[in-house]
Amino acid sequence: MSSGSDPALSILIPTRNRADLLPRLLRTLDVAQAEAQVDLEIVVIDNGSTDGTAAVLDRWTAAAPGRVRLYVEQPGRARALNRALPVARAPLLAFTDDDVEVTPRWVRSLVAFFADHPEYDAAMGRVRVPPDAADPATLARVAQYPGTLPLFDAGDVVRDVPYMWGCNMAVRRRVVETVGPYDERLGVGASGLYEDAEYSERIRRAGMRIGYMPDAVVYHSVDPTRLTPQWFREFNVRLARSHYIIEPPQHWRRNLLRAIDAAVSCAWWGMLGQRQRSLKAWARMIQHREMLRLRWNGRNMPGQVRPRGVG
Repeated sequence: MSSGSDPALSILIPTRNRADLLPRLLRTLDVAQAEAQVDLEIVVIDNGSTDGTAAVLDRWTAAAPGRVRLYVEQPGRARALNRALPVARAPLLAFTDDDVEVTPRWVRSLVAFFADHPEYDAAMGRVRVPPDAADPATLARVAQYPGTLPLFDAGDVVRDVPYMWGCNMAVRRRVVETVGPYDERLGVGASGLYEDAEYSERIRRAGMRIGYMPDAVVYHSVDPTRLTPQWFREFNVRLARSHYIIEPPQHWRRNLLRAIDAAVSCAWWGMLGQRQRSLKAWARMIQHREMLRLRWNGRNMPGQVRPRGVG
């Protein structure tokens, strides 16, 4: 639907070099918009893509009204979103990524949640593995490397949650007016992670509440390259870089002791065959070791990470 007035919902989607996945997301948004029958605009930010993304967006913007295309050449998911925030016109802003599919009732559920729950200023929905990828072997690999996919499911009851992830979150316009833009030092294209979590922290510090939308569901694609020890290590390195930017450690000895403790725990649980406990200890070891490396090098700003996509 389209009208001359401002839309009820603006959907912001950063994308980079995912011309193969982006059309699937856009098709599912078409279905969700038709099911909801509400005025909305969709803002896609091409974050310096060098593949066929431009051609995908040419066809997409020409096909219907309410579609906005932006271009931000310098990589950085936070930077791309900051470019889109003042462009989006709706009082309710939703965020998703180019490697997900939204369910048919996603748009309707977002709008209904904020209408029914005025006490919440922001909200996070469910993020699940696609049904066609939910075989036991894939689910076992996903569980083996926690955090490398941004899955989230807090049950069936609306409640407060502390954090949001950008593949399925929404905020009222007043949130942006209060807490400002994203921290462009964080996220993909910069530190690698944590831009949405840091934004959530600012929302809560401002006295605003973040809710959980159990009916707003998206499916996150399962990239096999993320379900490997190499990606798990890189994930924790990026997490450490992001924390270092926000709050550089003042006591390097504490990080050293924690890194040693994590290394001992990793070896101990490994010998006992407790793989998950050993993996969690390995993650802590990677993070503390990276924090020590950054402190040793005296870095206040880690080098940019430029992976294939932005989600």
